[in-house]
Amino acid sequence: MSNLEADGLQQQKTTPALKKGRFWITPDPYHNDDNIQIGREVKISCQVEATPPEELTFSWLKNGRALRSSERMVITQTDPDISPGTTNLDIIDLKFTDFGTYTCVAALKGGGIPEISIDVNISSTTVPPSLTVPRGKSPLVAREGDTVELECLVSGKPKPIILWSRSDKEAPMPDGSMQMESYDGVLRIVNVSREMTGSYRCQTSQYNGFNVKPREAVVELIVQCE
Repeated sequence: MSNLEADGLQQQKTTPALKKGRFWITPDPYHNDDNIQIGREVKISCQVEATPPEELTFSWLKNGRALRSSERMVITQTDPDISPGTTNLDIIDLKFTDFGTYTCVAALKGGGIPEISIDVNISSTTVPPSLTVPRGKSPLVAREGDTVELECLVSGKPKPIILWSRSDKEAPMPDGSMQMESYDGVLRIVNVSREMTGSYRCQTSQYNGFNVKPREAVVELIVQCE
């Protein structure tokens, strides 16, 4: 391989990039309660995959204004060589005046690519998730070849990503993966087959929501012959 080709490969590998911006809210770990409450601690975490990871920088804003680390607002960041990079904002002794929109901004030191901004709203209406299966939606009976929609109703603010997987056996999902993500709680399966009969688990993810014990529910799918 020529030096030119090697340089080209090296360039390909190190193309600057920022992706998969995610956040989660952790309620006070010293209280057995998933809610955010005045007088308690709350932590906001923000995670981004960066290439190269050591170039990743984070900054925080509150209601659009720059936020600096202080005794009551403690900002930390994981080792810059670790990917994905994570930054935490710990609000100690939450006050009513702390309610607002917190923005985590990820950028690369060298610039050249757009920043990623993630908004997280903290207010009295910020509540942990709940998950239910709508009445009449389990068991769901379908014929081979049908398109079906398995559904779980998710509430909470912010509304978390829902993860779907098989709950009755270790088997891949229809797309071949072990877990599928859904932003609206619906799992759509095209051209169902008999092998897809079984139990499907919907579960709240910690991403883009509360970092609490996952809420989950199960939907039964029965696929009949033509």
